[in-house]
Amino acid sequence: MQKGKTVLLILAISFGLIGCGQDKAPEVSSVSIGKDGKIVHQIVGDFEQNYYEMEGLKSLASDRVAEYCADNGADSVTLGSVEEKDGKILIQFNYATDRDYSEFNHRDLFVGTVEEAMNKGYPLESVPFVTSDGKAIEIGFMDNYETKQIAIIATKPSEELVVNIYGKVLYINRGTSDTDVAFSGKKGVHITYPANENTDESVLSYIIFE
Repeated sequence: MQKGKTVLLILAISFGLIGCGQDKAPEVSSVSIGKDGKIVHQIVGDFEQNYYEMEGLKSLASDRVAEYCADNGADSVTLGSVEEKDGKILIQFNYATDRDYSEFNHRDLFVGTVEEAMNKGYPLESVPFVTSDGKAIEIGFMDNYETKQIAIIATKPSEELVVNIYGKVLYINRGTSDTDVAFSGKKGVHITYPANENTDESVLSYIIFE
């Protein structure tokens, strides 16, 4: 299968998220950001046997990883487990850097300092941030904000995602009429972007941590 079709198939799985029991398969997809810069992406999708065949899916995912690594270096992306559990498809991809995640998935992920993000053109001065207790704060009023770490990640309509951070989450952007962004423990953020028939544009979420 051509690379474009493979990407669409993998993304289609990630868009088909639904919940399940906590003692079973994970509830939603997740992106985990390591202190070493590596990214672990676990996709949780609904398994429809009439549409998906596990061995074929594994082959598609493996081929896509091989194609990417041929152009970007060995181990820039590796395929972890591909399994069916409790009626869900679980696929894990491991990325060497945030850039590899971005290019493999064709969506933004940036991890670095606030200053580096600003230098890349992210309009952080206009982002409405909130603290864990719901208080509004502008980035200019944060102590030593330039050196704090930030993760910026894109989601598309119908996606739900948990972002796990290696440090303590200090601030997140306030949700909008289209998205919900919420603290999930001390080191996690839960992002929900319900289906929207009027757009398929990505929305960025901002997570400042230390």
